[in-house]
Amino acid sequence: RLFIKHKGYSPVYVEDMSNSKAKILSMPLQGVAKSGKTYPEFNAPQEQIIKQAQEGDENAYKEIYARYCRIVYSIAYQMLGNHIDADEVVQETFIRVFKNIGRLRNSKSFVSWLYQISVNLSIDHRKLRTKRKTLPIDENPEMFAFFEFATSRHVKDPSQVLENKELLEQINIAINELPAQQKAVILLHEVEGLSKKMISEILQCSLVTVRTNLHHARKKLRRTLLKYLKS
Repeated sequence: RLFIKHKGYSPVYVEDMSNSKAKILSMPLQGVAKSGKTYPEFNAPQEQIIKQAQEGDENAYKEIYARYCRIVYSIAYQMLGNHIDADEVVQETFIRVFKNIGRLRNSKSFVSWLYQISVNLSIDHRKLRTKRKTLPIDENPEMFAFFEFATSRHVKDPSQVLENKELLEQINIAINELPAQQKAVILLHEVEGLSKKMISEILQCSLVTVRTNLHHARKKLRRTLLKYLKS
């Protein structure tokens, strides 16, 4: 349901345990991200794909990448606000996934494990950046939901105000200024639509912590945006 703007190809390096050499899976991420296309000859249940990947099946690696690159890219892009860092997180995420998938005991926990890796890497990238980079909000349409949420009680027609470029920029700045944990929680809940329980598993924290971060993030966004609207 999310439109992903991407340059084209994002290589993923996979360690080949059989000969200790690195293989490259070069996938057209733009096409996959827009269509959610998977390999027709490998249209198998997730549990089977995970099992075959654990056995070193390269087609299973490709299928996992095709199925989940869009969601990983979406998380990274929402967290970091630019395509370059998001690309890096996508690559690092799948490197870790393919290197450690043999240790995954329960295939049903694969998705939450994947989320956990991508979110943690995105948080690490945010911490390493010396300067915050912001992306114009008109290139990031998913963030419009935050504006509608934060102002719906105070503005009769939010769509009219969305035409104001300065306001859109303020929305982007407000979201980027949230602490990493709060931003992760609100993006996973409001944009990705994940339950609080799943978010607690991904971030490895309690439900209380998730609710607290969500409450504070919403409060900060409302305060920042309403202050700007009043001015």
